[in-house]
Amino acid sequence: MGSLGDHLVANTPELTLLTLFGLVLEDANPAERATLLSALPAPVRDIWHVVGRRRYDRHISRVRAA
Repeated sequence: MGSLGDHLVANTPELTLLTLFGLVLEDANPAERATLLSALPAPVRDIWHVVGRRRYDRHISRVRAA
């Protein structure tokens, strides 16, 4: 990851990063999604599946309902 990506990760609240990651995954095709998820360390991937995905779904539902 380049310095811009490093800066983003270092300076963005973790819950916001989960939302941003959800946006990226939503726009990705299945192969891209698999690549992105497989590149995550296992603990981060687990956090995405347990917390992030649900949080993203709730957030995006509220945004799109407005």
